[in-house]
Amino acid sequence: MNIKKMNEGLAFLTEKYSVPVGKIFMGADDVVKVQDGAGQETILLPWRVERRFVELKKMVTGKILEGVSTLRFCSITPGGNLRKQLEREFDLAVWLMDVPLKTLFAVCSKDLSAANIVAKLQNDYNFSLECSNKLPQGSEVIDRHEIIARRGVASDRVVDSQVPQSSIYMYNDKGEQRYTDVDSELFGLSTDEIWLVRAAFAVLDKPALSKIWNAAAAQMSVYAKAVFESDQTMLPQSF
Repeated sequence: MNIKKMNEGLAFLTEKYSVPVGKIFMGADDVVKVQDGAGQETILLPWRVERRFVELKKMVTGKILEGVSTLRFCSITPGGNLRKQLEREFDLAVWLMDVPLKTLFAVCSKDLSAANIVAKLQNDYNFSLECSNKLPQGSEVIDRHEIIARRGVASDRVVDSQVPQSSIYMYNDKGEQRYTDVDSELFGLSTDEIWLVRAAFAVLDKPALSKIWNAAAAQMSVYAKAVFESDQTMLPQSF
């Protein structure tokens, strides 16, 4: 992750749209934050501005899906921190449905590299989550977020797919190259870096998000901790 380039991209956006300046930095436990001109620090939740999740939320808030009953998520990565994966997936569920968790029950692998969770939201929606960080190094992240309703199903991936699709595929004697149009204003950054910059810009543009995102991050930490407690005690956890 190139913090310098990310801050250059953020500076470009804030100048272009006359938004107060700020800087992205890496906080404790490798948590990426943004600091505004007044020194207020905010934990970045980049998935909340990622296009595929924004469109998924519109389908929920716009009531395109009738009678939502179940959320089915999975996240499988080549390495990484399982706790952070859990926090991201929990926040996505709570943010998409605008409802906190009610209960969860979890089973983890012995080395704490994988977890299966069944949970309920406060409105009794069912929520299942599979997380693992045991993919071979160099593999693409596999994830899928599906919302099942009485009438209609919404997913952030192409039907029957768990990996992102690229806009352009090129094949030559050097192998395969892929190109994906993610952002028309931020060039030279990876997809993950782009969404972090966009998240930082969102906070600087709407300072009220700072309190909301910091509170959400704290709550997701509670949920992630409950996963490991449930695994150890073999008992469900309530909130």
